[in-house]
Amino acid sequence: MKITERTWAEYVNRLSRLNEEAGQKMAEYIAGHGTQDTDALIAYAAALVQKYGEGSAELACQMYDATAEAAGAEVPPAEPAAPADYDETARMVNSTLQFPPLLQGGVSRLVKRTGADTTLQNAIRDGAEWAWVPHGDTCPFCITLASRGWQKASKKALKGDHAQHIHAHCNCEYAIRFDSSTTVAGYDPDKYLAQYNAAGGDINAMRRQQYGKDKKRINAQKRAAYAARRLREKVDRGILEDITGGYLPVTEQSIKAVHPFHCRVLDEAGQQALARAHRELLQSAAAHPVGTEVARCYGMDMRPLGETIIGGQKGRVRIPDQDVPYIAMHTHPSGMTFSPGDIRGFVIRENMRMLTAVGNDGTVYAIEKTPQFDGNRLLALFHDAENRLATLRTQQEVNVAMQQILKEAERYGAIFYAGGN
Repeated sequence: MKITERTWAEYVNRLSRLNEEAGQKMAEYIAGHGTQDTDALIAYAAALVQKYGEGSAELACQMYDATAEAAGAEVPPAEPAAPADYDETARMVNSTLQFPPLLQGGVSRLVKRTGADTTLQNAIRDGAEWAWVPHGDTCPFCITLASRGWQKASKKALKGDHAQHIHAHCNCEYAIRFDSSTTVAGYDPDKYLAQYNAAGGDINAMRRQQYGKDKKRINAQKRAAYAARRLREKVDRGILEDITGGYLPVTEQSIKAVHPFHCRVLDEAGQQALARAHRELLQSAAAHPVGTEVARCYGMDMRPLGETIIGGQKGRVRIPDQDVPYIAMHTHPSGMTFSPGDIRGFVIRENMRMLTAVGNDGTVYAIEKTPQFDGNRLLALFHDAENRLATLRTQQEVNVAMQQILKEAERYGAIFYAGGN
């Protein structure tokens, strides 16, 4: 029996999506809440590992059972492995706390490991064979493991009852078989062994060779990542912040320039109340030094949820999340549109139904969620856009580009309004 390339790729890709989504949600949480509250961070990471780890284990069980059935192996149904517990997740978080990308990768790794543990533990129980099957861009370490071919399942591959070599950003997976006629299409251990031998059995030599081949691509990725990081440093220092430091004073004319606009989450009376709230917010900003951001939250009946919040630093304000559906509004001293940080806060806060920014010049921007809202795709759109934004030179170019991107967001159930339109 041969497991087809298509079947194996679908299995691997489904597992990979779980790993990546868990890691992405961890990154979104950090972007929205920071890493100061360690207890909350651990609790969220543990919840992700539990939820997505269970999904990874279930997929592994399905693949195991399907392989056994196709081979005619009379074995009990596969049993899912337990995801990493709270204590282990806490140790991972504490060890990566100062390096958010490693923390994100740690969550992905623990989710991926649960699927691998499921395959290994059942294979040991049933006396099956396994092989480490590469997929996509394979690192030298995984090539070395793949070169060993099919092996009798044993606890040698485990460390503390877990698959010991699982790492993040890897789509390689364990395959199992119950007889020597079964294999996975495209898996060629002899080819991997030849690569290993060509490097003299030296994994580090293999890494140097691979780096030489991938140097241009890696450097391009580093430049893009550096550009994106510089942009985030400029525009993403808080959950909600201004996109530029070109601050304008609030004037009587700018307050009068604020008008109601049509939106879906509020009726006509609510839209009038929203405009009044924007004017009041600008009046509050006018009482503070130029560049101060102020914010306030309102329920869907336009009743205030708490007091007006005054930003402690110019161009920044933190808006607390609410436990009921709400509208969040804040000022943008420059009159510019939303920043990527604004959008991340809008996406990850489930109860935030609308986010508005009223510029010190009276320009109003708003983005609201519809029933078709797809937060994951909206975040992906902005991740892809950050490199594009990093190449722009002027505030006006950034403003225009952001508005174009926000228009694209309508495909994912987020309606954008600019300038009262």
